[in-house]
Amino acid sequence: MGIKRPIRSRTSKKPLKPKLFRWLTWQHNQREALSHNRAAVHKILIETRYSGEVNMRYLCCDLGGTTADWGIYDSDELDFVFRSELGTSDYEDFYEMMDHFLLAYKQRMGSDAQTLVNATFGVAGPTDHKRVNPTNIEGWEIKIETANAILEDHGHQGYSSIINDFEALGYGLLKLLDGGIEKNDFEPIHGRLRTGPARVGEDVGSRSIVCGPGTGLGITCLVDDLKKDGFPFIFSSEGGHQSLAPETIQQYRLLGESGAFSGKRSYESVLSHVGLRSIYNFFRKADHNSEPNWSISSDEIVQLARSGNDQAAIDAMEMFCETLANFCGNAALTFNCDKAVFLWGGAVRKMPSDLLKTRFKRHYADRSSHSERVAKTPVVLLTNKDLPLLGCAHRSDYEMKYLVLGN
Repeated sequence: MGIKRPIRSRTSKKPLKPKLFRWLTWQHNQREALSHNRAAVHKILIETRYSGEVNMRYLCCDLGGTTADWGIYDSDELDFVFRSELGTSDYEDFYEMMDHFLLAYKQRMGSDAQTLVNATFGVAGPTDHKRVNPTNIEGWEIKIETANAILEDHGHQGYSSIINDFEALGYGLLKLLDGGIEKNDFEPIHGRLRTGPARVGEDVGSRSIVCGPGTGLGITCLVDDLKKDGFPFIFSSEGGHQSLAPETIQQYRLLGESGAFSGKRSYESVLSHVGLRSIYNFFRKADHNSEPNWSISSDEIVQLARSGNDQAAIDAMEMFCETLANFCGNAALTFNCDKAVFLWGGAVRKMPSDLLKTRFKRHYADRSSHSERVAKTPVVLLTNKDLPLLGCAHRSDYEMKYLVLGN
């Protein structure tokens, strides 16, 4: 129920200013919505416990620029009971894709398609947890009110949250770290990461960053044992859009000969799938007298570099690796990182490991000052591809625990 008339202050008969009125109205509606959702989910919890079922199921989605990884997480089995990867280009909008997945869940699981009590969507782009315009999907907009309505149309209850895709990745990493990260979940690049959980009172306040080039360039910061409103403090950012500061002769050449000095170029314009293709075509034209190939994919460039038969591809991979090292070294200083720098993304996982362990290491700690501090921070390549979707499920766990159950 919304507020239908202007709110007046107790000491004045004048209506409140429009901006303050809108804010108070929003606060009122938020309280109403939260109260309604708590009641709905409590009803489900009572019903499931009454029938002897104590597990809860969550809808999770990791939305990328080209594909979306969907899953139904079961809190009793501690795993996804139904998953599907859907191409974003096959759907008009997010809601059509969500509707398709929920229908598939019901058809595939049949009588075991239990009611969903929460949903978390990890999406690239700045979000207030209620709406987002995905950064790399033009024309798409996601609103929680609409997502909740679709859940209700399919017979589910509870409510939804939108988090940044790297916030979801952070939640997934925390889930692994809480239980002691396994050796098959990562590959050490520089230094040594302690894989066991911290002892009581140890490493409180230690900071890690997660950085990953893909469709875009994401970065987030994790602070150990720090919580805000009951949730882990995960500082997602749009740091990938910082202006690129060249540190090598080749980087200066790229900016100068591509005409970028007339404007600005972000780190993301280099450290992404599109960025790798741009670097490759720069070397093809500038150093090898070849016509640009704008249809080539980043995977194909990596394969050409691995084969050793395309010098432009080798040069492109080396510059990509150096620029990523520069970005991570600067980010480690920005966030005063002292626990680990975690690398993420298909583009990094497909890099030759010797390139990461030599060229990346050399440029990572080479800062104008405090190089020794950066050098002490280990660098780790995350290899568990399920982390973002697992993070969405972990976020839903916190939603149920703190927002609904009040624990």
